Amino acid sequence: MTYNPVSMGTFSVKFVLKHPVRSDQQLELEGLVDTGALFTQAPANLVAQIGLVASGARAVHYADGTKDVVPVAKADIAINGVETATMVLCGKPNSLILLGAVTLETLGIGVDPVHKRLIPIGAPMALL
Repeated sequence: MTYNPVSMGTFSVKFVLKHPVRSDQQLELEGLVDTGALFTQAPANLVAQIGLVASGARAVHYADGTKDVVPVAKADIAINGVETATMVLCGKPNSLILLGAVTLETLGIGVDPVHKRLIPIGAPMALL
């Protein structure tokens, strides 16, 4: 069976990828919501368009079993008027644009897979 992320119940949303310091440098992107992906990912050439520079690298493993080390940049992401700082994997050219779990949780956004939409979840906290 061939891996196809679209067949796994994913859906796309629009979001804004922003430079964390230069607010005039931003891109509106459409990416797959992927709760199985830890980090958000965009092709490195798009990340570079808004002046983001890789500040490190992360070891990743893909759903097909392959492994890689991918550059990572710090960015801001905004969805529906909510904005947060996050890490963005700088993928290869033509790589999928993914909105990962860390970004979603930091935004306080959950996934409604039945209706294929994002929903506010708030921030769960422990009460002592």
